[in-house]
Amino acid sequence: MVRINLLPVRVSKKKEAGKQQLLLFVLVLVVGLLANFWFHQRRAAELDEVEKRVGKTRADIAQLDKIIGEVKSIRTQQQQLQEKLDVLDKLKQGRTGPVRMLEELAGIVPRRLWLKKMEEKAGKVTFSGAAASVDDVSVFMGALKNSKYFADVELKKTESKTEGTFHIVEFTISALGKYSPGVQAAEVPAAGGKGPAIAPQGKG
Repeated sequence: MVRINLLPVRVSKKKEAGKQQLLLFVLVLVVGLLANFWFHQRRAAELDEVEKRVGKTRADIAQLDKIIGEVKSIRTQQQQLQEKLDVLDKLKQGRTGPVRMLEELAGIVPRRLWLKKMEEKAGKVTFSGAAASVDDVSVFMGALKNSKYFADVELKKTESKTEGTFHIVEFTISALGKYSPGVQAAEVPAAGGKGPAIAPQGKG
């Protein structure tokens, strides 16, 4: 009877199987390392992209802040310019308003009425003068009420006097001046004749 020793064959098969398992383990390990490396590379690329977007967003915000600052500066300059224009407009009104008002006043004063004094304070104008009669004072008040330069016309005082052979009525009338700025105090000497005597000392 022939006997065959199979032990070396079994040992050889076991060695071969061990090599295959070892090779498979190494292969899995390599694949795992490659996958991990690829994952980290992808995450790094995504992080880099996010950082680029954040940087761009910050740059855009800085640019917008700069634009907003320029807009605020322009608005401030516009406001300052408008304030200067308002001042110039007031100065222009100060030069033309009293002149036009005095032109209006010269045309509405009755022939038999004389203004001795005209003064303005806080927009309120006070007229002091004399007239030949109370009717002339009433006519003057009516003309002031109808004028676009005066409002709230009010008779403050009337007093009858006799100077020599003449009988006169002295009066004081207040009104609100509709021009800006107001007329400065004006002194007018009493005068006779055909027309009114007005000599205001205003800025216009």
